[in-house]
Amino acid sequence: MRVLLFGGTRFIGRRLVKDLLEAGHQVTLYTRGRAPDDLGSRVERVIGDRRVAADLASALSRREFDAAYDFLSFDAADARLAIQTLGGRVGHFIHISTCSVYWCSGDFPCPVSEEELDRLGEFAEQAGSIEYDYGYNKRLAEKELFAAHRQTGFPVTTIRMPVVAGENDHTLRYASYCLRLSDGGPLILPDGGLAPFRHVYVGDVARALCLLAGSSRAIGQAYNLACSEILTVKATIAATGEILGRKAQTVEIPAPVLRQMGLGTAFSPFSRPAPLVPTIFKARRDLGWSPTPHAVWLERAVRSGLSEARAAAEPPLAYTYRAQEIDVIQRYRKGLVRLGEQDGTSSALPE
Repeated sequence: MRVLLFGGTRFIGRRLVKDLLEAGHQVTLYTRGRAPDDLGSRVERVIGDRRVAADLASALSRREFDAAYDFLSFDAADARLAIQTLGGRVGHFIHISTCSVYWCSGDFPCPVSEEELDRLGEFAEQAGSIEYDYGYNKRLAEKELFAAHRQTGFPVTTIRMPVVAGENDHTLRYASYCLRLSDGGPLILPDGGLAPFRHVYVGDVARALCLLAGSSRAIGQAYNLACSEILTVKATIAATGEILGRKAQTVEIPAPVLRQMGLGTAFSPFSRPAPLVPTIFKARRDLGWSPTPHAVWLERAVRSGLSEARAAAEPPLAYTYRAQEIDVIQRYRKGLVRLGEQDGTSSALPE
């Protein structure tokens, strides 16, 4: 098949490209050319800006593709450009979305299925937060794409994912927990680290995306991808410690106390105030897809993440709060602050 990727040089896209090549597909990358890759002459590269209509028209107006994957569509305008550029000239358009289309809503069920999206209420989360802006705009992009499917038959499928983990993860979110465990100091578990969630392994995402390219049944559908297991921060830290040979020393502190003490929860990127559990029955049923066991991919994520973090020019963002975390633990253990009291600290760091 002739396959087009908008993006494709980092993390999920990079893994997908390699899987597509191994399956014998012809791959074209549409990219700004800023991120280096190790794919050599095996792929065609088209240089341009995904958000500039003239660039898209110049590069793609006379070309047809059996499938296209869009990692670079972040709002309704991006979606309209894709429809305008590829309408009638692509066999299957796969939009890479996010489970934040659920999380940005003020109220969502646990677990949450694909069909729940249209039944969710108005957005009640504080506008301006990263979760709100990202999820809200991705949701508007999905609305444009599905409207085009209903009106003109535009062959779209959307994929919704929670946090993605695995090798070559430039976000280094898992790596930040590895570094905290490796430095020997205690770790805070906001609210005990018990809120349930699901993540997903990058290899499982790439495999599902490959399966989609040949699935006419998937056109017009949305799919959640996630691991089978229900995870928590507490259990994840414990399992990560076992992989690294480190006994995790944890301190459970309520999130309101952390905010009051000037820390917030940004140091622990997997700590969220609500259960974040997408269902995966639909992907299993329609695609014949099943995720890798958590214990298997966690070890891959931990070992690669720690190595990549140590080699990085800068530490993971979450790890930059490490000194504040240790300070808060010391003050909390001494009983210097309790909920409702003031200790003279500044406002909390970002959530």
